[in-house]
Amino acid sequence: GIQGYEREEYTHLGVAAAVSSGRADCGLAIHAAANALDLDFLPLFSERYQLVIPARFADSELLKPLFDLMADAGFRRQVSSMPGYKADRMGEENLIPADKHV
Repeated sequence: GIQGYEREEYTHLGVAAAVSSGRADCGLAIHAAANALDLDFLPLFSERYQLVIPARFADSELLKPLFDLMADAGFRRQVSSMPGYKADRMGEENLIPADKHV
């Protein structure tokens, strides 16, 4: 069988540590975790993550620094330089029409 299959890790770095130490033969984790521990990485799929906020907070002064950071070209380059990350669409606004709300 697969060594470590019965184990559950709670973080990507925990999975990478289990593989690195020999407690597991393989595991699901992000590229950055595998890279941090000098492990081989085989991508299985990609995912897109979105920041979801209520429309009433879209113009909030509290969130402005976050939005400015996501729009900053230098920050996006930094994120894209990390293994497994793409930030080419970071900061795009996608409004969900009111009739599509769950």
